[in-house]
Amino acid sequence: MVEQKSERKFHFLGVLLGIAVDNLGTLVSTALIGSLYFGSSPVNEQAVSTFYSNVMLLLLFLVIGLFWSFLGGYVAARVAKRAEYFNAACIGVIGAAIGFDSMISDNGIPLWYELIGFFAIVPVSLLGGYLALKRKKAPLK
Repeated sequence: MVEQKSERKFHFLGVLLGIAVDNLGTLVSTALIGSLYFGSSPVNEQAVSTFYSNVMLLLLFLVIGLFWSFLGGYVAARVAKRAEYFNAACIGVIGAAIGFDSMISDNGIPLWYELIGFFAIVPVSLLGGYLALKRKKAPLK
């Protein structure tokens, strides 16, 4: 009887780099935009409350955060070079877990914002994995 070697799906370095891209990219982007928004004025509870009531700004943050999740899924899949969807999905699942933790703590962020991010992060990360897989299969020119 011939024993088949099972291929590992999880790629630690790929997922680690994907998480780093997602979280560091989101952190740096939001810090830059936040510093531009708040400028040199002191950040107090009233300023944060006003910030969280600005729907357009929250949508901008949502798009930026999801872009970094997409890129994190892409990086995880490209580095892994195997089980691209699985490794990209790991980025989304970890991001959803972080988002869930944020949802259950009362931090003033609107629930609609948290829910959209929670439900969109895995599909967006998978989209990054899809792009990585597509580029892997694309013929070289």
